[in-house]
Amino acid sequence: MAAVADSIDFFCDLFSGKSNCKGPCSRSGLNAGIGAVYVMFTMCALVVYRHFSNRDFSAVLTMSSGVQCLAFMLLTLKVRSQRSVAGISARSLEMYCLVFCTRLCSTTIKNGYIPVDKSGDHLYQLGDVLSVLLAVQLLYCIHKTHKHTYQADKDTLSVVPLVPVCILLAVFIHGDMNRNPFFDVIWTTSLNLDTIAMLPQLWMLTKIGGEVEGMNSHFVVAMMVSRFCSAYFWFHGYEEIGNNSKTGGGESNLAGKQIMLAHIIQLLLCADFVYYYVVSVVRGKAMVLPTEVEI
Repeated sequence: MAAVADSIDFFCDLFSGKSNCKGPCSRSGLNAGIGAVYVMFTMCALVVYRHFSNRDFSAVLTMSSGVQCLAFMLLTLKVRSQRSVAGISARSLEMYCLVFCTRLCSTTIKNGYIPVDKSGDHLYQLGDVLSVLLAVQLLYCIHKTHKHTYQADKDTLSVVPLVPVCILLAVFIHGDMNRNPFFDVIWTTSLNLDTIAMLPQLWMLTKIGGEVEGMNSHFVVAMMVSRFCSAYFWFHGYEEIGNNSKTGGGESNLAGKQIMLAHIIQLLLCADFVYYYVVSVVRGKAMVLPTEVEI
């Protein structure tokens, strides 16, 4: 019951603005708040599964969208409770905003790459809508309200030069699930951009080295779980793209294989980070990354 009381006090202080004058929230209050967020997410997931999923396999894709939203909620919780954006990459957040907006341009108009059950009507897209809103407000905190805590000297990896490459790759290799080349290219572009969006965040954490702030770890791991759910779905469905696609399709099914390759790259990029995360959990200690070696 003490944890419940701590979580209630935490959220009351958080949204009443009282914590502004108190500074960062207490560790017990933050832990209780994190626990409350996970409980609320689990309850929402059960409601969606029971009333909106039709128990269909494609609900795994909706779960991916939900866990992605959870990741950004945890990052928002960190900023609002600690009054700090330390360890958060603005470059990654900017890329994710581009990813979500691009994907929504396809999934809100066409239904080729969305869950086939009821969750694909609105809930799947809602995950991206909430994610982009949370990412935008995090960028506002980085550049305005908590600018003094932003570690710009560590956030140095720019992936902007890779954006045209992602677009060109989507133009030449894409599926045909939307039955419209323009919207198929848009969706594939969002997938390609998603593959590189986490790079600046991982680079920044590596540059910082040493002990990693817990909420940043939660964000990266939750995003990897989200991408794992998406990869699991497409592992069972990518062959359908080969049956439908005109560009990159045919017997070789380049479009389907490209989707799987993009997901594999996303998972591999986070694999090293997650290894240190699991080790820290098993040992019951704070997560520590190798310190950057100066040459």
